[in-house]
Amino acid sequence: MSGPIPAHRLAPLFSARSIAVVGASEQGYGAGPGNALRAIGYDGRWYPVNPKRLEVQGVRCYPDVADIPERIDLAVIVVGRDRVPATLAACAERGARAAVVVSAGFAESGERGAQLQRELSRVARDRGVLVVGPNCFGVASLVTRSAGFTGHGLGSARRGSVAVLSNSGGLLNEVISYGNARGIAFSHLASTGNEAGVTGADVLDFYVDDPATEVVLAILETVRDPRLFVEVADRARTAGKPIVVLKIGSSEKAARAALTHTGALAGSDAVYSALFRQKGILRVRDLDELVEVGALLSGASPVLRRRRLERAAIVEISGGGKGLACDAAAAAGLELPDLSPAVASALDGFVAPGARIENPLDTGLTWGGADMERLYPRALDALASEDAIDVVVSRFTIPADGPLGPIRARVDEMIAAREAHPDRLFVVLSRTCDRFSDEWRRVLADDRVLFVQGYGRGLASLGALARYSRHLRRGAEPAGVASVGIAREVVVPDRSGALDEIASKDLLRGAGLPVLPTALAVSADDAVRLARGYGHPVALKVVSPEIVHKSDSGGVLLGLGDDDAVREGFDRLRDVARGAGAPFTGVAVQPMATPGLELVIGAHRDEQFGPVVLFGLGGVFVETLRDVALRVAPVDDVDAREMLDEIAGSALLRGARGRPAVDRGALADALCRLGALMIAVPRIASVDLNPVIARADGVVAVDARVLLAAREDQPATGRTSASVNGAASPSGVTSR
Repeated sequence: MSGPIPAHRLAPLFSARSIAVVGASEQGYGAGPGNALRAIGYDGRWYPVNPKRLEVQGVRCYPDVADIPERIDLAVIVVGRDRVPATLAACAERGARAAVVVSAGFAESGERGAQLQRELSRVARDRGVLVVGPNCFGVASLVTRSAGFTGHGLGSARRGSVAVLSNSGGLLNEVISYGNARGIAFSHLASTGNEAGVTGADVLDFYVDDPATEVVLAILETVRDPRLFVEVADRARTAGKPIVVLKIGSSEKAARAALTHTGALAGSDAVYSALFRQKGILRVRDLDELVEVGALLSGASPVLRRRRLERAAIVEISGGGKGLACDAAAAAGLELPDLSPAVASALDGFVAPGARIENPLDTGLTWGGADMERLYPRALDALASEDAIDVVVSRFTIPADGPLGPIRARVDEMIAAREAHPDRLFVVLSRTCDRFSDEWRRVLADDRVLFVQGYGRGLASLGALARYSRHLRRGAEPAGVASVGIAREVVVPDRSGALDEIASKDLLRGAGLPVLPTALAVSADDAVRLARGYGHPVALKVVSPEIVHKSDSGGVLLGLGDDDAVREGFDRLRDVARGAGAPFTGVAVQPMATPGLELVIGAHRDEQFGPVVLFGLGGVFVETLRDVALRVAPVDDVDAREMLDEIAGSALLRGARGRPAVDRGALADALCRLGALMIAVPRIASVDLNPVIARADGVVAVDARVLLAAREDQPATGRTSASVNGAASPSGVTSR
């Protein structure tokens, strides 16, 4: 057994010296833990427990946990669900600080199972035992060669730097199997199941702290500790440890399946996607992509710590392949920079007659020809010497079986180039995702050759690497806009439900958000007086707690140019309320906004991750086009500017068809302020600013709606934190 890993709170799960397997058997799940311990080379002591057997897998079997002759570090429980809580308590009596519950039939299977899971959680909490599961395959460490695991594939697994977390045990098996074939070397593995004790976020926290782990792969049905998950994602970015996630539950059917599988709340997929982008987590769509990206990142990490890995050059031998590589790289967001005259000069006369020296480089030669023997080392050196090239990709023709033939020489030449240019990444790309020879697999393992499969999947993996590299650099680039500044007074009405437009704007104005001046008129004379104060023309809007979509009901009048038009407008809007059978509070009076680009800015509270800020095209387009970007609060300036670029209509912000560009700084400032307000005032359930008029000289919200939740049972007294730059301040929020 290797040296101990640092004393993280989950260390007892991954470094046990004595293990009890309760429910051990010769076959089925009860046989899995013993098989795993032999496969991993465990050199500690393990104790099968089964009152019906004297021996299991050649090891003496004990009738009861109490009969084990020493204290145990870890228990693996594979018994009927009704016996699990008592069995866990018995294991705790024998010293177990950690346990894996393989048994199923808990929260995923109805009320009786949910009751048992609650009892299991209570026992774990009262006894201070770390519990993984139930309904899981458990944990294994290649680093310490310790396991409480009933999955497969450990016998072929190699020790390395890739840690895997999966809510699903079966899918973890697939990652191990395919990862072994792709040459991935693992540090730790965990299947967490229903997470009655230890959550996936806890395991990720362990992985990020673990010095042996460089890359984390995760298969998630849900996140049960969102706060810790976000903290871990931030620490992973600081540590330069990429997290790659296959998130299950993006479809309605998959979300329902997750409830029956592990008792999970799948959560809003749009919010998950936004959070992943925000935190630099790489989201993939299937197991193949998860393993492909993991294999690439595990080899790229040492170079990525030294430099960006975003721009590639590709060496090809096919004109059709060159075109396909260009298309796939563009789709993946992988840059293929033009080559400098220095490269053209270095390769002039070495490529086939008529071949153009550009990127991708179609050499016009074969991989085994004498001409390629002269060209290839020269091309590798020239491309790796380019300032604008980070990654050199060689599209090899790899045999499906038998010896490598001339490719062996090309591999040696690439290894030599890698040693000569340690600050560049060298990658082999195949044409398809196909069967490859055993000798090629040995090359991947022994020579540490980075290999990605297929034009589409392979270049998509390199695109994922580029996205992660850009994310690591995003905080180092100048933001271009100042902090949102000092908190202002935010007055929160002491009631719940939807605020009218005037009260909504008053609240938002207190947080420094740009809203159009608006006042309530309860009579026609009030409306005329307010209109004169603003200056004609003005807009009038019906104010009624039961009329939410005012424009749909005829409740908005625009461009009223004199007193008579205002008086008539007041009467018309009162009739609109009466016609709808709604109470009439009055009329909102506001100046007409200068025309500009109509946008929407909003926020709501996600069940798992809390305040989420929204930005998109506004007015009548928001519900039809649904062209929006999301971020989880707090939103910083870089987040906000990325949101502006993320929507499909982003070109409109930069100016299109002769229109001026809008004030991006003012938009970013508004998004940051709204995120900070949502954090500072937990009673705000949602905010809708639509439309927000954006122009070259600023932005202003023409309409606004704030929804307040009921006050807490024991509200805080006095002033509370309400800094709109995301930092706590001793003042800023009052209630009335």
